[in-house]
Amino acid sequence: MTAYAPTNIRQFASTRETSVEVALAIFELADEGDESRMWTDPTEEELKAVAARAWELADADEDTLHWGNETLRRPQ
Repeated sequence: MTAYAPTNIRQFASTRETSVEVALAIFELADEGDESRMWTDPTEEELKAVAARAWELADADEDTLHWGNETLRRPQ
């Protein structure tokens, strides 16, 4: 899945210790220029939307994703 992530999104994810799937979801959902704010201080609605989209992007065998210090577990 993550093979097609652009370099800038990979760098965004790497510097924030965040899964590429989460970073891709943030870049898809945030208004241009609002990605850092969404990463650091998402609303509850944004958090749910990013997590849902990140799981859609994740490989089927992935059970956890990382959003900085937070671990997201695949919904059952």
